[in-house]
Amino acid sequence: MRATIALTLIALLVLSACSSSPTKHRKRMSKRPPQKQGQVKQPAPTINKQKKKTQKPVLPSKDFNKKILLPTRIHPVDGTLMVLVNPQAQKPHQLKTPMGTLTHSNSTANASLEIKAFYIDHTEVTAEQYKKSHPKYDETSVTGKEGCPSCPAMGVDWNEANLHCSSVGKRLPTEEEWETAAQGPSKRSLPWGNKMAPQRANLVGEEDGFLAVAPVGSFPLGAGPYGAMDMIGNVWEWVDSVHSPLLTNMGSKKNKTRTRRVAKGGSWASQHQLATISYRNVVDGEMKNPTFGFRCVKSVE
Repeated sequence: MRATIALTLIALLVLSACSSSPTKHRKRMSKRPPQKQGQVKQPAPTINKQKKKTQKPVLPSKDFNKKILLPTRIHPVDGTLMVLVNPQAQKPHQLKTPMGTLTHSNSTANASLEIKAFYIDHTEVTAEQYKKSHPKYDETSVTGKEGCPSCPAMGVDWNEANLHCSSVGKRLPTEEEWETAAQGPSKRSLPWGNKMAPQRANLVGEEDGFLAVAPVGSFPLGAGPYGAMDMIGNVWEWVDSVHSPLLTNMGSKKNKTRTRRVAKGGSWASQHQLATISYRNVVDGEMKNPTFGFRCVKSVE
């Protein structure tokens, strides 16, 4: 009897130990994250301390840059400010003539010409700028002994003006280009309208505040529709137009043929009726007059 009871107690102890061990194992496994069958444990991510390489911006090609027309530009050779004249950009309802065509008062009168876009000097070429191509130039004969570096170059003949423009990679404007810059798409007689006003241009007399020449840009209210200043008054401006040959009598020497050229815009000594966009001052291209100056243009490539 005692042997039977002892065997029974030993069996119960063995059964209790076997039933408790899986429970402890399950508790230990519950601390691990669940893992799908066949999944391989990935290593912890590492921090890359190297800086990311930034991609360089894609710049437009040179051909694309040539197609961008800005209202102003700084000429790379002489550092002058130039303004864009682009009749093609005008909206149709803003034009009184067909788009890109303007009627000018040149030798082919009443002819409509298509004007391509170009840049023109914001102001007349100054004495200071002109001295870079003509070091011996001296404006004091007009401005007085103190000089005026910011006044327009004066007493310059057509050839000298043309040479200066060429030396800085520019050229003189054609008469059509000059009128386009001064007039815009309208048929106005003055850059600002059709009525003369003393605060808009330096012409004859002291009513405008100057008895003689004025520094360039002194009349911002007189700027043209594209921003070019002093198109009327201050100094006459040479344009690249041939009017007609001029036969001169040189005394004992043989007659010499000179070329008549055209100047535009009037000067500080001009009457109002001469200072209009359409007026043409036809003179000897070799004439040096203190009321004559110029400005340059650059074609859009």
